Amino acid sequence: MASKIISKKKTNKKPLAAIQQLPKDLLIEVVASIASQSFHDVHNMKICCRDFLKITEEDYVLQKICLDSFPLIQWFPNEKALSFLKRCMKSGNVEILFREGFRECFSYSNENNFGGLDKLKTAAQKGHKEAIYMYGMILLCSENLDSRNQGLEYMRFLRKSKNIVSSRNKVHCLSKSFWKNNKMSMRRQTHLCNFKETCKGWKPKEGRWSFINDDDDDTNLCEFCRWDYELEFFYQLFNI
Repeated sequence: MASKIISKKKTNKKPLAAIQQLPKDLLIEVVASIASQSFHDVHNMKICCRDFLKITEEDYVLQKICLDSFPLIQWFPNEKALSFLKRCMKSGNVEILFREGFRECFSYSNENNFGGLDKLKTAAQKGHKEAIYMYGMILLCSENLDSRNQGLEYMRFLRKSKNIVSSRNKVHCLSKSFWKNNKMSMRRQTHLCNFKETCKGWKPKEGRWSFINDDDDDTNLCEFCRWDYELEFFYQLFNI
């Protein structure tokens, strides 16, 4: 009789899902990839089973997790959200670093502008696209040749990977979250293109330049005119 009961318990045991049978290191990579795309998907994984809950608490997953569901400024913070964001910061989440740098550079409520610039630089060096856009554009605003050349390298990277417009749009969206106080950048007194009178200039292949996608960027036209256009948008966005 006892043997029959034991046998029955074995047959009632639920089989592991295919993803749960992956080696832990590979499973962490899979969950981190999901986390980088959607916070809600990771939340759903948490409540799925205990194994997934443990994996989602790994530092590597918290480093990669997408924070688009969280506002730039927590106007109505709750302890649970703040605790989660602190854990993300402690784990080295690059999005948190970018957001902190963004706020510190342009928010009225913060005077630590240069500390913010350092954070944007670090996030840019780690490959964060919006940080690359912000840091590159701030450097392009400079009259200093070395700073300007560094800015050009950052912006050329985004242009080559066709990520300028998506990065600009996210920055634009985040900038609506607070009153902007620009103490970080100055409007350039000269254009990047030194041949405005004879240059053929730059324009999108289709549509208005401020609404183009990266495929409309005509790379055969003047590169420096392209950045002059982008600077005008940046000046308007941050009241420069």
